[in-house]
Amino acid sequence: MIFAGILADIDLVTALFGPGAYLAGHRTFTHSAPGTIAVIVLAALFTRRLSKKQPESWRVVLLAATCAATLHPLLDLAQSEGLALLWPFRNTRFAGDWLPTIDPWLLAALIAGILVPELFLLVTSEIGAKSKSPRGRNGALAAFVLILIYLATRAILHSSSTAMLESRTYHGESARKVGAFPSALSLVTWRGIAETESLICLLEVPAGSARNFDPEAADCMHKPESSPELDAAQKTAVAQNYLEVARFPRAAVAKTQNGFEVVLRSMVDQAQEERRHRVAAMIFLTPQYAVTGQTLVWLNDVHLR
Repeated sequence: MIFAGILADIDLVTALFGPGAYLAGHRTFTHSAPGTIAVIVLAALFTRRLSKKQPESWRVVLLAATCAATLHPLLDLAQSEGLALLWPFRNTRFAGDWLPTIDPWLLAALIAGILVPELFLLVTSEIGAKSKSPRGRNGALAAFVLILIYLATRAILHSSSTAMLESRTYHGESARKVGAFPSALSLVTWRGIAETESLICLLEVPAGSARNFDPEAADCMHKPESSPELDAAQKTAVAQNYLEVARFPRAAVAKTQNGFEVVLRSMVDQAQEERRHRVAAMIFLTPQYAVTGQTLVWLNDVHLR
């Protein structure tokens, strides 16, 4: 189960080969539906190879591997990075936006499910009582129920936050697209993005407290107007690949000594204040709008706002 549960994250090694490989490989092949099936088969074969039990244990091994391998992408699906479930047939990313990348409350529930039963086991062993249930089962079930309740709560708060964002105007403009993204520590404070015809706004959303929600306090940035340099940049292969994956993309255009520099980035990264292993697209143009360079770069290497 451990092998099946963590094997999907082997795609993290793509970061060693640069932002282009990371964008193409992270949460694609090992997190997709076909990839999950492959993980299940590999984990089952690996376990059977090491096992000395009789052949009838095969069904138990397969069931354990299936549960662990399936839960991994399901939990990742509740986060904001998104995963390509239908890879290699489609590269569309799916994301629930319920959970942060690292959730301390989720980790606390899992740790409590392991440690609390062990504490009770020490107490009962001191007084001579014996438990009739398999060791660790009750703690695992309790942790599983807590996690389900926690996920349901996160989903409800997310729905409330997006509804609040959709119902407001931003500097006189209605939202065309909104997104609410979780905080790691607070369940009731979400980071919102509202995209209007000419603006992309970042703001805090107090879920379930409409009175404290002030859309006028949003940090709004104007979208760059259509221009020959922006049109030329968006037609490049790098830009097309990036825009296929990025959510709430925003372009920044700067004039340089040699022409123009255009940067495309996802505003989700800024809303979540995440820069590590985040990717942006960079395109360089001549004054006549001919492309002289196009590449994917780490967001930490981008200086245009």
